[in-house]
Amino acid sequence: MNYSFLGDAKTVAVVCNQWGDTGKGKIIDFLTPWADIVARGTGGANAGHTVCYGGKVFVSHLLPSSIFHDRDGKMSIIGSGVAFDPRQCIDELRIVHSGGCTSDHLRISRHSKLVLPQHILLDQLSGVQSGSDAIGTTGRGIGPAYADYYNRCSLFVGDLFHRDTFAKKLRLNLEEKIVRLRTYDRLLVKQICSQPRVGGEAYFHPESILDQETIVEEYTGSFANQLRDYVTDTREIMHSALGKKRILLEGAQGYLLSIDYGSYPYVTSSDCSIEGLAKGVGLSARNVDRTFGVVKAFYMTRVGKGAFPTEFGGSASDEHCARMNREKETEQYGGVTVNDPDPLRQGIAIRLQGDEYGATTGRPRRVGWLDLPLLRQSLRVNGNDIILTKLDVLDECDEIQICTAYRYAGEQFFFGRDTIKSGEIFQTVFPENSFLKSCEPIYQSFPGWLCPTNNAQTYGDLPSNMRAIIEFIERETGAVVRMVSVGPDREQTVIR
Repeated sequence: MNYSFLGDAKTVAVVCNQWGDTGKGKIIDFLTPWADIVARGTGGANAGHTVCYGGKVFVSHLLPSSIFHDRDGKMSIIGSGVAFDPRQCIDELRIVHSGGCTSDHLRISRHSKLVLPQHILLDQLSGVQSGSDAIGTTGRGIGPAYADYYNRCSLFVGDLFHRDTFAKKLRLNLEEKIVRLRTYDRLLVKQICSQPRVGGEAYFHPESILDQETIVEEYTGSFANQLRDYVTDTREIMHSALGKKRILLEGAQGYLLSIDYGSYPYVTSSDCSIEGLAKGVGLSARNVDRTFGVVKAFYMTRVGKGAFPTEFGGSASDEHCARMNREKETEQYGGVTVNDPDPLRQGIAIRLQGDEYGATTGRPRRVGWLDLPLLRQSLRVNGNDIILTKLDVLDECDEIQICTAYRYAGEQFFFGRDTIKSGEIFQTVFPENSFLKSCEPIYQSFPGWLCPTNNAQTYGDLPSNMRAIIEFIERETGAVVRMVSVGPDREQTVIR
């Protein structure tokens, strides 16, 4: 493949400029042959990257997408910024090995934060308790694991190999949590503990809630033995390779889900921007030569709760997605088209056409038109180089709408000394949820291209109507489109 567009870059990053689910896995897979090292530095098993390999579809939640290139000598690194669930990693390795792949060059940071049974248990119990006010997490324990890190009571991957240290730190970690866990219905706690992802019924104890000895035994025994050969100081590997080897940083989730920059509080628990990704592998953003922000176009999605100004069908779509799954939608709405005059049904059609269901949760992704005010905001941190994905999903769409600005439609909103009044127009906004939910999108319409695009080889092969929208986005935002994806396969990628 021709990677001349990367120039003399040695360290390249791929991040998401939206709410995740933009097709980063395919882009990472496309770039992996160029790289010597592929490293992941944020999130945990709440991510889901879908990769086509050997005619099969794989979804990795923890392992970098490059694991499918292990036989080619590509090193895959799980960095210190990752919330690491050893059970999930071992399960994924089993699937990878059964598919004929190796993992000889996988390396896991000894400084990665451990996701433990109590984290998953608290995450899921919190969701049940919050009901309709729940943030909408994946229930994988990621938030509680990161909370422990900042509360200075984390356990790390390196602790797996020191039984006494692990047991002592586990006991201290659980002291306050057990008090809280005893406030929940004991039967519900047992039911959640019995889930395979938590560890099974053996982890439940009728008095102490969690059987600490069983946890210690499995984590420092079976898990440690299966992972021992992979664990090392990955920060040292990264620094030794910097400027000498080709490094590819694999982002997880998206900028608008960043704990620092996203639509708080409906965010994940790590910084998904280039800054957080670089830090999570032991580097600085200034060490990264090229950053590519992936943008789903010309529509976008989000999973779970939170404001979504351009959503097809508005609040009705949010409610619809909360009670639906892929099977139900396929059965009930299989005949809808992307040109349906009803916005809710049009969104459903695009979701079905683009297979927009969570790779981790299976939840329907809420669908809306591409939002340039939010894109402008993400470019400020992630840089101007972008990659557009899934354009082929709209091949049959008569009309494309792009949100170019917002009109504020709420009560007076105070940003300290600044007051936002109803009717004001915004080109760029900070994605604060309480503000976004009162913003009305202002659209510009474009004619669709109405022809298949998945065989395009060059930018000139793309329909003129599609190119007109791409170039409009560049003018409006200052972004530079470097690559266009028109299908899930690696070959269905147009370099510009």
